[in-house]
Amino acid sequence: MKKMTLVATLFVIATLITPAAFAQSSGSFNFAHLPLQCVVNSSTGALTGGVGGTVTSLKTTMKTSSGNGNVFVINPSAVVGLLTNVTISSKQTTASTSAQAGVDFQVTVTPLSGQPDPVVVPSAPVTYEDRFIRLSSNLFTAIAAQCLANTDGSGGCFISFDESTLGAHSFNWVVTNLQSGNYGVTVQWTPSTFVSDGTYAAAATCVGPVNIIVTQNKIFTPSTGIAF
Repeated sequence: MKKMTLVATLFVIATLITPAAFAQSSGSFNFAHLPLQCVVNSSTGALTGGVGGTVTSLKTTMKTSSGNGNVFVINPSAVVGLLTNVTISSKQTTASTSAQAGVDFQVTVTPLSGQPDPVVVPSAPVTYEDRFIRLSSNLFTAIAAQCLANTDGSGGCFISFDESTLGAHSFNWVVTNLQSGNYGVTVQWTPSTFVSDGTYAAAATCVGPVNIIVTQNKIFTPSTGIAF
C-alpha cells in the first residue's frame, strides 16, 4: 500500500510540471498544459476564467531520432466556452438579430536544428467550436393587425429561432518529413465573434484548460511491417 501511494504521489508531481519531456526515442512523448478553467455563470450565462478574446498559443519542443518513417502525432484538447445572446425589439427596423462565436485551432512545427520544414496534416486551422444563432419575429408588426392569419393559413404571428453548432474539442495532427533533431511545436487558437446588432446581441468565447500531447511514432506498411 505504501508503494502504491508513493507511485501515485510521483505521478501527480510529474503532471504539474509543464512542459515536461520524456525519453527521446521512438515512441517518445511530450506535453504542455494551460490550467486556466473556463466557467459559465449559472445565472447570466457569462463566461469567466480561461483565455478569451485574443489569439493565444501554447508551445513545447520535441526531439526525433534518425531513421525513416518518423512522424509526430499532435493532439490538442481543450475546453471551449461560447456565449451567443440575442434580443429582438420593436425599435428594430427588422425584428431579427443574430450572433456567432467560434474558436479555431492550428498546429505549426518549426525545425530547431536546421532540418527541412516538416509537413503538417492538416495544414489549415480546425474548428473546435462554432455556434450561430438567430432570433426573428413578426409579432411587433402583426400585433397591430391582431395577428390575423390569411384565409389560406399562410399568415399569422411567428417567432423563429435558428441555431447551428460545429465542434471538435480534440483533433489529431500528423507531422511527416521529419529528420533527426529538435522541433518546436506551437498550437494556436483564434477566437472569432460576430453580432448583427451590438445593441441587441452579444458574443464571447473562452478557452481553457488546454492540453497538447506530442508523440513520436513510426509508420509501418501493413503488408511487411517495415518502416517507410
